[in-house]
Parts: sequence; C-alpha cells; structure tokens
Amino acid sequence: MRRGADYLASLRDGRAVFLDGERVDDVTKHPAFAESVRRIAERYDAAGEALDVTTCADPARGGRIGAMWLIPQSAEDLGRRRAVHRFWAEGSYGLMGRTPDHVASVLTAFAGWRQLFDRGGRQFGDNVVRFYERARDEDLYLAYAIVPPQIDRSTPAHKHPEPFLHPGVVKETDAGIVIRGAHSIATSVTMADWLYVSYITPLAPGDVDYAISLVVPVNAQGLRLLPRRPYATLATSVYDYPLSARFDEVDTTVVFDDVLVPWEHVFVYRNVELVTAQFHESPAHVTANFQSLVRFGVKLELLAGLAMKLVEVGRGEGDANTQATLGGEIATFCAMFDALVKAAERFPLVSEGYARPDPQYIYAGMSLQRRLIVDLYRTVRELAGGAFQNLPSSEASFLSPETRAHTERYYRSTAAGARDRVKLLKLIWDFIGTEYGGRQLQYEMFYSAAQPVVNRRMFRSYDWASAKALVDRLLSEY
Repeated sequence: MRRGADYLASLRDGRAVFLDGERVDDVTKHPAFAESVRRIAERYDAAGEALDVTTCADPARGGRIGAMWLIPQSAEDLGRRRAVHRFWAEGSYGLMGRTPDHVASVLTAFAGWRQLFDRGGRQFGDNVVRFYERARDEDLYLAYAIVPPQIDRSTPAHKHPEPFLHPGVVKETDAGIVIRGAHSIATSVTMADWLYVSYITPLAPGDVDYAISLVVPVNAQGLRLLPRRPYATLATSVYDYPLSARFDEVDTTVVFDDVLVPWEHVFVYRNVELVTAQFHESPAHVTANFQSLVRFGVKLELLAGLAMKLVEVGRGEGDANTQATLGGEIATFCAMFDALVKAAERFPLVSEGYARPDPQYIYAGMSLQRRLIVDLYRTVRELAGGAFQNLPSSEASFLSPETRAHTERYYRSTAAGARDRVKLLKLIWDFIGTEYGGRQLQYEMFYSAAQPVVNRRMFRSYDWASAKALVDRLLSEY
C-alpha cells in the first residue's frame, strides 16, 4: 500500500495552482491546502495498518491489490468495496466526497467494461486497461473534471461564438492530441496525482472536437488549477472552525492551455456516442455512486450523533417530543438509507462478468439524499433553537483574563461545562451554518446531477413491468 510520505512527496511536482492570482509553491505547506492534504496522507498510512479491509486477493494474478481497485464479479466483491469505501469515508467523517476511492471506482468500471472503448478502436480499450493497471499498482489518487463552465447551457459547445471554451481537441500530432478549454468543479484535483477528463453532461451532434475521454498528470504542461476560496484560509482556529480548517477538498476550475495528451492516455477520441455511453452503458455511474452513497451514510451517522449530543447537552433526551423528532426525522432516514446501500450491494446486476450495484437502489438513494438533506439540516437547526446565536466570538474568550470567568459561567449547561458545550455547538454550526456548511449542503444536492435528472434515472431503473403485471393479474380476476 502507498505510504503517506510518498503521497506527500508526489504532490511537490510543480503543479500550477493559482490562488488569489498568485502561484502556490507547495500545496503540502500552503495553509489553504495543507490540512486536507495531511488528512489524505494519514489515511494512506492507516490503510497500510488495515490491510484486511483495504486490500483483497487479486482474482487475476494472485497476490493482493487495493480493494478499491477490485473489479466486482459478485455481491461479495461489492461487500469488499463497500468496506473500503467506508474506510476512506471515516477518515473525513463522510465530509470529503472525492477521496481516492471515488474516481478509482470509475476507472475500475471502465477496465471491467473495456468492450465499450474497443468500439472506438481496440487501442483505446488497451489504453483503459493499461492505465487502470498502473493506477491500481501505484495506488494513484485521481480526480476528475467532467462538467464545463456555465457559459451558455442552451448552445452546444461547437456553436459557441468562441471555440474551445469547453475542453476540446485543437490539434492532433504523432505524439498525441492537444487540448484547450476549461472545466469547472474539479473537486480535490489540487491534492490528486492524475486528472480524468471527459463530459458527464450530454454532448450534441457536431461536438466531435469535444468528444474526449482521457487522463493527464496534474502537473502536465499547460494545465492550470484555479481553486475557489478555500475555507481553511477563513478559519481562525480549529476549535472555532473544526471542519472548515481540516476537511475542505477545494472545488477547482481547470484550464487546459494547449495541453498535450499522449495517445496512450486517450480512452475516447472524437466519438460523441461513446462519451455519452461510457458512464451509463458501462457500470461506471452506479459503481462510482455506490461509493458516494457509502460515504454519505457515514456523514449521516455523524449528523445523527451530533443531533443526539446536542439534545443531551440540553438535557432533552428524555422529552417525548424530542425523541419523536430524533426517531422520525433523523434515525428513520439514516436506517432507510443504510438499507438502500446494502440492497444495492446484495442484489447486483451481473453481466459480462461484472457485478454492478443495483441501479434501482442507487438512484433511489441519490433521489432521496438530495431532497432530504435539506430537511435534516432544518431538523438540527430546530433542535438547537437559538444556541448558535449565543456563542462566544472565539476560543480566545476562554483564554483572556478579562472574559474567562464570565465565559465559563454563562455558556455552560447543566450537562456540560462551557468549553465542551461551546466546542460541540461550534462543530455543529461549522457543519450546517458556516460557508463550509453551505458548500456541504450544495454539494449533496448537486454533486451528481440536478434532481430531475436523478429522478429520470430512477424512472428508467425501476421494475415497472412487474408492477404493471401485478395490476394486470388483478384486473383479470373479475
């Protein structure tokens, strides 16, 4: 397994990260990125101490591989994948969505469904498998950029007044293809090794110059990373902003300023149909979102624990109405969501030797997730009441001789001292109320697609034939 120190060293590769208009020399040391990077490094080290969870037998060659690279052939294999996804999610308490196991799920599904890429030419299927094997053996961290900027969603890329606002091929050479344009929301790319580039948004007929699927190293010549404002730079202390300061995976715009991509790193080239098919005809979309739902389940457990501790600090756990709120509006959803994830694992659709998590349960989970996360946030806010408005300005209130006594006396509860009570409330507020908390909510609502898009996928995945057959049987009886 990869070591944390090796991962940190790999990030000092000259990558072009620009924050506030200035180039960042070293993301492992810059305060905007250092803590999040350190969390990933710590998890790599922890993975080496939990090999029974993080590795599995290699069914093809013998020996062991990272479990997040296992091409699943059965429900048992999906169980191994669920365990490693949970391992990675627990490192950030479910708050970081694009840990190394996410895009690893996409690449694993591609390699397990290479026949799709072979349709563009067998060399492209070879490229997919070859790079998958490299990523697996080196335990690489991949991010992806698959959503273009919101410049004009009503017009196909090839009809924009200016060409290559979206990433596309400006030139073909013997060495490879040259990419120009930009993608938005490349989450975690500042701390990844490689970047996978394609489109999850539909391309239109005529978009052949933009019909690409490929990988590039994050330090590729001409690749520039433009992060949004990192929340770690806004955090005054870990005590006051325990999540903002440590678990921001930093969404980033990536600019391709004539980046040369060698042919061996190209998976789809100038083929609109295959770019569209690679996610949904292959098992990639459900395999990747299986990881996302496992991760979200860990986050729900954190939310449930915070809600219960919030109630206990106020000595309200014995109140019948409070119990009804916790049981009906938090525990029920947490248990239901866990059941959907396990059902997707237990009842896979197996074809061509690949066990894909049941899409019916994957898309049901995704549809419920983005609707009910808003309700869960509101429930926690209602449980807290005005507590968030009654907090000291910072941890310094406990340290100053002028304010320490008053802070200790008036911010306590009968169940907890002032410092512990305030620490808990600041943690919850950073989860649901700060700028970081707002991004967390927006991420869960839109990390895959808008609600109608997910609902249409659910429509296509549900077994309507069985439901209609039940009605037909009933109608035939009288």
